[in-house]
Amino acid sequence: MIRISAIVWVVVLALLGIGLFQVKYNVQSQERELREVRRQIEANYAAIHVLEAEWSYLNDPLRLADLARRHTELVPTTPGQISDFASLPLRIEDVPASPDQPAEPQPPLISSAPQAPVPMLQVKATDKPAQEQPAAKPTQQAKQEPQPLKPKDEQAEADAMIDAILADMEKAQSEQSGGAQ
Repeated sequence: MIRISAIVWVVVLALLGIGLFQVKYNVQSQERELREVRRQIEANYAAIHVLEAEWSYLNDPLRLADLARRHTELVPTTPGQISDFASLPLRIEDVPASPDQPAEPQPPLISSAPQAPVPMLQVKATDKPAQEQPAAKPTQQAKQEPQPLKPKDEQAEADAMIDAILADMEKAQSEQSGGAQ
């Protein structure tokens, strides 16, 4: 019996020795990996420090002003270039694109008092003249705030604009061809 227990103890001690050997080498491997990661972290911190120094140099206002002066024709804004909305000119009303199409009134850019919205008609060149809708009662208009005008049909508005451009081009061509003859 002593022989079996001795053999069991020798096997247990051998397994413990092998396990301890494996743990020792795993710990050494993990320590080596930890040292490498710490070395990489220190290298990254050094690189960040260098990049921050380069960034502050590249964003130096005096250097940027010198580069802008040398490579562009930009100049600083002068106080005379700054204005307010009151000094802006009023919008010029559009001239009709063709004699048979009336111009739509445009509201001024700046107005001193709120105005009621102007009803707009969407007219295509092929459409017949449309009847204007009766206006709302004046008492209701005074109570309501003016709403921005929204086109009812964007395609009709685009078609009208294209027709106006084509009419202008045809007029310019006819003037050029009439002047050449």
